[in-house]
Amino acid sequence: MKDKKVYFMGIAGTGMASVAGLARQDGWDVSGSDDNIYPPMSTMLEDVGITVQTPYDEERLSKIKPDLVVVANVLSKNHKEVVELLKLGIKYTSFPQFLGQHFLAKRHSVVVAGTHGKTTTTSLLTHILKELGEDPGYIIGGIPKAFKRSFELGKGQTFIVEGDEYDTAFFDKESKFLHYHAKHLILNNIEFDHADIFKDLDAIYLMFQKLVAQVKDPSQIIANIDDPGVVELLKRSGLTEKVVSVAAWGKNMHSAFRVLSTKVLKATAEQQTWEVEMRTPRWGDIKLKTALSGDYNAANLCQIMACLDSMMSKGVISPAKIEKIQAAVLSFQNVKRRLDCLGEVNDIIIMEDFAHHPTAVKLLIESLKKNFPTRRLLVAFEPRNATSRRNTFEKEYGEVLALADISLIGACPEDKRIPEEERMNTSRIAAAIGPTAQAFSSNDQLHDWLLQALKPQDVVVFMSSGSFNGIQHRLIPSLFAKYSPEIVKGVEIRAHTI
Repeated sequence: MKDKKVYFMGIAGTGMASVAGLARQDGWDVSGSDDNIYPPMSTMLEDVGITVQTPYDEERLSKIKPDLVVVANVLSKNHKEVVELLKLGIKYTSFPQFLGQHFLAKRHSVVVAGTHGKTTTTSLLTHILKELGEDPGYIIGGIPKAFKRSFELGKGQTFIVEGDEYDTAFFDKESKFLHYHAKHLILNNIEFDHADIFKDLDAIYLMFQKLVAQVKDPSQIIANIDDPGVVELLKRSGLTEKVVSVAAWGKNMHSAFRVLSTKVLKATAEQQTWEVEMRTPRWGDIKLKTALSGDYNAANLCQIMACLDSMMSKGVISPAKIEKIQAAVLSFQNVKRRLDCLGEVNDIIIMEDFAHHPTAVKLLIESLKKNFPTRRLLVAFEPRNATSRRNTFEKEYGEVLALADISLIGACPEDKRIPEEERMNTSRIAAAIGPTAQAFSSNDQLHDWLLQALKPQDVVVFMSSGSFNGIQHRLIPSLFAKYSPEIVKGVEIRAHTI
């Protein structure tokens, strides 16, 4: 099939663009379409020589005459290019199926799955393997700061992939990760999410049960048994005693791998350093220094160490001394939009993070309080994704946002597909929290409120799976204009398109 024409319909998504890039690296003739495409995806695709046509055009398929079309999961069967595709009878597939069939089936696929921590865990594991001299392939749902792009074909035996449980395409409503031929599998955690496609937690368990059943050797499943969702999954699948057990939160005293302690070594606007002590069978009790903040990242790291140990034991990668792994962990620079410091003005620290699920919001707030115990913490939260636009977690959001000193809830986009009685009510959340919370009808109002209210020693963190209308980036020059230039410290202003 190589050297034939493949057309990516809806190429601007992170997953679609990354798989298109892999196909181009592998010698395919790749093109694609979308309504709009912006950096970083536009520049990434341009760098690897992929032409993107905008906007969508139902006549394009007849002109290009592709041998295969890869259809994004955001496109329905009523989309004009999809209608033409079905009319012409051209062979089509999804990007997870294309990725699995043409890349992962040929390699030792390491799948990182779970509700939280997939992107960071995938990125850090890939980084460590590269530092150990391996040459893994990888595809990541974010952009690690030290990587040129979010994908690479690689020449080594392993291929590291972020295993998303979201559905695959309009013609395949099962989870993407079922196409990934997992040989090693990391199970970080399992909670209810994606309320737009899953009816309840049982529906999510069903997908994960199918995933673990695909792993031929259960001893190559790395499972965080401190997580109730993972424990339930293993019980339902009859795998409790067959997997590598990890006490990623240090709770289970009998796990082979266990976090013993975490400690903040340094916390400034630009740099956070934590020390994680953990117990391992191969290296004994070890201490790892990392630029990743929070006990949740210590959990991710413990899972990674267990996976490295398993891959070494199975002969997938060469054994490595702990000193080399420690150096690799410390050199990892995190992923963009994971507790990014955007700037510091007049001793006011402005940060952003991708957190949007209540559990992720809670863990991030707890981490920031450990990093900056003497500062006032303001959390600006935008309910942007399909789940947070619903009232599914309204009570939980109220409970976790109340942990901040001040909670500011941005505008919730109106989604007419959601029945009115099921939509998020941000004013109700703010009222439940009390006088330390406020809901805004527009994100511009939130920006203006912050500009007036912020004072020295404040930390404000913007949490969203979307763009927050760019107010987190506009706040920097706004504060700069408010204060005299001589008191500005380390301001970084940068464009960031979602």
